[in-house]
Amino acid sequence: MIWVTDHRGSLAYICREWHDLTGQGPSQALGTGWIEAVHPEDRAAVAGGFAEACRRQVEFMLRYRLRRANGTYVWVLDAASPSFTPLTHDFVGFLGLVSRYEDDVENLTAAVEIGTFKPGRATVEFASLSKLDIAADYLIAARAITVGYGGEVAAAIDHALHTVGQALKRVPPERDPPAKPH
Repeated sequence: MIWVTDHRGSLAYICREWHDLTGQGPSQALGTGWIEAVHPEDRAAVAGGFAEACRRQVEFMLRYRLRRANGTYVWVLDAASPSFTPLTHDFVGFLGLVSRYEDDVENLTAAVEIGTFKPGRATVEFASLSKLDIAADYLIAARAITVGYGGEVAAAIDHALHTVGQALKRVPPERDPPAKPH
C-alpha cells in the first residue's frame, strides 16, 4: 500500500487498499488520522519514530500492528524514503510503502529504524504489483515533487492517479493485460 506526505509530514495521499484494509476513508486517514489505525500499544513508538524521521528528513522503517476493518490486527512494515526537489533539494515529503510483515510474528514488538529503508514483499492482502501499480507509484512521486506548483498541476496529476486507480480496479490481481506486439 502506497502513501505520500507533504513537507510537514502530513499524509497527503493514501491508496485505496488502505481503506479496504482498515476501513478508514481518506478524510479519516489524511493528515495524522492514519495513526488511529495503529494498535494503541504501538502508537507512541510509531508516532515518535515518524516525527523524528520527518525532523531529520531521512528514510525510515516502522514495524507495528495495523487494525483491519474487522477489528483484528496485522503486523506490518511501513517504510519510506524522503523526496526532494531536483534543483533546490528542498524536502517535499515522503513516499512510503506499507506491507504485511511475513516473518515469525510471535513475541514481536513495535520497532522504529531511522535512516533505514526496508520495503517488505507485497502479498495479496496488500495488493500485488502490476504495471498499473508502477505507473501509480510514478504519478505519486510526481505529485510529491510538484507541491507548490499550483492547483492546475495537482489537479492534472490527481486526475491521472484517479484514472489509473479505476483501471487497477478492473484488472484482476497479479495480472497485467497481455503485451501487444510492436
